Amino acid sequence: MNYDVMKKSILKTLAYFDIFGYALTAEELKRFRYGYTDNPDLQMCDLPTKDGFYYLPGREENVATRQKAVKLQEKKIKIAKRGIKIISWVPFLRAVFVCNTLSGPGLTEDSDIDVFIIARKGRLWLVRILATLSLRLFGLRTIGKKTKDRICLSFFAADDSLNLSKIAIENDVYLMYWLAQLIPIYDPENLLASIQRANQWVKEYLPNAFAPYELSKRWRVDSIGFSKFFKKLLEKMWCGGYGDLMEKQAREAQVARMKLNYMSKPGAGVVMSDQMLKFHENDRRAEYREKWRKNIQYLISNV
Repeated sequence: MNYDVMKKSILKTLAYFDIFGYALTAEELKRFRYGYTDNPDLQMCDLPTKDGFYYLPGREENVATRQKAVKLQEKKIKIAKRGIKIISWVPFLRAVFVCNTLSGPGLTEDSDIDVFIIARKGRLWLVRILATLSLRLFGLRTIGKKTKDRICLSFFAADDSLNLSKIAIENDVYLMYWLAQLIPIYDPENLLASIQRANQWVKEYLPNAFAPYELSKRWRVDSIGFSKFFKKLLEKMWCGGYGDLMEKQAREAQVARMKLNYMSKPGAGVVMSDQMLKFHENDRRAEYREKWRKNIQYLISNV
């Protein structure tokens, strides 16, 4: 075991989560370790701990922030479950994952609920419009400044386009951890495993990112009863030419409005295609990467 390499790896990991004031458990620190393949000995790293959480020297306040986030996560997951159950009837919708702050660092009382939706190839636009209409009907869709505790439908991918390396920026540490922290809420066919297989490039940097771990069954939902029957019926009816026509109409209905809102903001944060719809106008990945690099430089020089 190379002690210096191991300690630098642990410091790099904590340096990333420290950007968001986020302390880590021992299990999380080992799972999310950056660039170190062996299982680290955390006692040898001589890092401060409190209430079972690890943090950088001088950053004890991160523990309180993390403890508050645990309570907020439970509250917002309940809202996410309600919204995702509502859209689980949508034909050709294959999986829904919570992501961003709700599955990782940065969660606050005012946070919205970001989700990553997987749709059957050739039905991406249809899934989006039906999911949007369903959540608006129940007042759970983010609209304008109404974002707190509402579901943000900003990221869709077709089930044949799960490799996200094509939208990665250079050394995209945020996207790596984003993928490592996806939480499946509606995933009856275990597409999480397919996403992980499609993104093995992440393991070059986070070698233990996709290791199995226990997820709370309380957070899972499934379409049942009439909803499940209706979903399968519509998928059967719309699998052929008529479904292709509906997909085309759904695309045309959404593209004009999207061009007004997003075409002036090109870049990795905004993607519009039949394989992926991604609307992150305020894409801060480069900013987080630079903050992380500065944290690392300071730590390696002073710790």
